Amino acid sequence: MGGDGGTISSSRQYLRGAGKASHTADHPSNALKRAKVEDAERARLILSTCAISGTAFNFSPKSNSAGGGGIGTVSAAEIVACPFGKLYKREKALEALLQRSRAASGDVSTATLGPHIRGMKDLHPVRFHVVADSSSKDVNLKHKKYVPVCPITGSEIASGNVPLFLIVRLKKKGGGNSANVEVDEAPNVISERAIKEMGIAGLQSEYGPFDEKDIVRLAPPKTGGIFDEIQRNWEAKMAEESESKLRKKKYKKRKRIGDAFKS
Repeated sequence: MGGDGGTISSSRQYLRGAGKASHTADHPSNALKRAKVEDAERARLILSTCAISGTAFNFSPKSNSAGGGGIGTVSAAEIVACPFGKLYKREKALEALLQRSRAASGDVSTATLGPHIRGMKDLHPVRFHVVADSSSKDVNLKHKKYVPVCPITGSEIASGNVPLFLIVRLKKKGGGNSANVEVDEAPNVISERAIKEMGIAGLQSEYGPFDEKDIVRLAPPKTGGIFDEIQRNWEAKMAEESESKLRKKKYKKRKRIGDAFKS
């Protein structure tokens, strides 16, 4: 056909690389790379902005009450996290809960906060360990920028590429001593690497007491089904708690009826 004894193939199977996904943007490895990049960007936004208002968090440290009022190393902003690892300004979360309670419909699925947040008991305080941004040239303390870092490894953690965990301490009744207050004012966000290096038992002395199952993964990725697993586990926990409350209610009712017959 070409006049030189050769042929011009019209079938794609004979063309180099044609039809092979490894040479296209649709190859699974490329799709996974894109998903990881999207997860990192999503995590960066979650860690830096309020999920309700969309405004950026101010990571400036609060004054060090134990150090003569100097600059401390714990973020001053009142931030809370939900079981799904999203961050909120505490004030905005309270406003959203109040608005939801006042809603006539009572439909939590359309509210600003998802149905997985039943109240403030499902929102945990977040305290970042912060240091001055080395890339910032501003020497004025009022305008100086601060970035969150892991208090154990010292690595920056707000990029979205570092797996982060929130330590949720067990609540002690009547725990108002100075030791508890000191821990409650300490940073409680650490990296996955820190957990691997220290171990759960090693973290208890400085961050405990806490239950490993109560640790919250912040900004969990959707890749690999991590977020879906967290969601399933939380929904199962809520269902279990709901059933437990119903059983207790039925037991108390039966007990009242039994006591009434005895009298």
